[in-house]
Amino acid sequence: MKRWISSALAVVSLWGCGYAFVNAGALPTDVKTIRVKVIPSDDGDPVLADALGRELRQALRWRGRLRPVGEGEGSDATLVVQMTADRTRAIAFDEFDDVLDYQITLAVDAELSRGNGTVLWRQTKIAASRGQAAVPGAVVTSSSGFQSDETLSPGALGRFDNVQLGEERRATARDKAVRDLAETICSRMAEGL
Repeated sequence: MKRWISSALAVVSLWGCGYAFVNAGALPTDVKTIRVKVIPSDDGDPVLADALGRELRQALRWRGRLRPVGEGEGSDATLVVQMTADRTRAIAFDEFDDVLDYQITLAVDAELSRGNGTVLWRQTKIAASRGQAAVPGAVVTSSSGFQSDETLSPGALGRFDNVQLGEERRATARDKAVRDLAETICSRMAEGL
């Protein structure tokens, strides 16, 4: 009995000092449907914006807390994602200054608001990066990342020239970065971060 009373007093004292166990920044419980709108940057790729929109809707469906709705349907809130960066840069070189690896970085600003303009959540500079090998010798086919979700088989590497391989790996890295970015946006929005 003493243990129960001391536990109850501890909980009451925590409430009294303003401490709460629930994340105050989390989404309101009355928000159940969401419209997703992704805006490409001025010089950005609209296909990339479409891909991010699809991944966001899929991530929301998978989580089950919010149901994404189409353009003609009513929603409790709208998530507007503005793409701010889509960069590919060389990060590793061989002794002849030929590129071995590239890194793709995607960045966005995101805002979730109600129809009346009340902002529920906003965050800037959300980013995701993925690396890609540009030549067959730089691809580590024994890595868990390659074996788990790579579209190429190790045997297929020899059938591509460096340009073809680089383009295939760039597309794969971009798809993974879009998936990572969608997951990051959904996680941060749900947690109110």
